[in-house]
Amino acid sequence: MAVTGKLKTADNLISRGIVVPSLCTFCSRFPENHNHLFFGCDFSFMILIRMLPELNIFLLRPTIAQIYDFFEHSSTYNRREKDFGCLSISCIIYYIWKERNCRRFSGVCINSVKVICTISNAIRLKTAKWKTKDMLLERFSGI
Repeated sequence: MAVTGKLKTADNLISRGIVVPSLCTFCSRFPENHNHLFFGCDFSFMILIRMLPELNIFLLRPTIAQIYDFFEHSSTYNRREKDFGCLSISCIIYYIWKERNCRRFSGVCINSVKVICTISNAIRLKTAKWKTKDMLLERFSGI
């Protein structure tokens, strides 16, 4: 849903006539939409770059689609590494959305370092039985 812009971000809700705070839950400076929430915002971009430093090659902050496209069409990654990169992006998106909802609906805020630790643990658990997990974790050093 994040890739297709179907999550119920502030801009989507406002376009449906639902009154919600329009500013980003993380930075409170820019309107909340998919592009801003997922990697346009300093909070989410910092998580992305800390976990996957190789994505720092983009001149401008990438969109979700550009990141998936980067992994899919990269000649520097084998098939397993591409799958691991896409899994990592999916986990990052999920936990950013989860943190956004916790902040918006319960007022509980977790800092980016703790979010990164949570994402890393989730990825490590998901790949615990993969034969190549040690090589992948070495290749993707931010995780």
